[in-house]
Amino acid sequence: MTAKTNDGEQIYHDNKIYMPFPGRLGRGKEMGRGPYEKSGLLRETSIPPLSRIHETFEMVYPFKDVATGDTTRRELIHDEIQVSVVLWYLPFGEFDGNEVVFYEKEQALDLKTEWIWR
Repeated sequence: MTAKTNDGEQIYHDNKIYMPFPGRLGRGKEMGRGPYEKSGLLRETSIPPLSRIHETFEMVYPFKDVATGDTTRRELIHDEIQVSVVLWYLPFGEFDGNEVVFYEKEQALDLKTEWIWR
């Protein structure tokens, strides 16, 4: 997930990794089809078929303190951001030319009326 201002400045970038459950459940001495089969990762972090996964990304958005009389007030530096989300499938675990884009979406978020610092 990447967030940029309208002038192209990147203000946030983060990745989440989804891995399937190891086929051998981390047991036995056989390697299987590769180290990912014997990884010992026993927590399910895959994306199940035909189901929705909701993720939350929390970013610190740039702001400035504005003096109004004898108090200060926080205001956002930019009122709009462009958020892009790309879901990749990496069959060999890294970007080596075999990656496939499953889902890609870019959306503008308008923070003018929805954001109030108190």
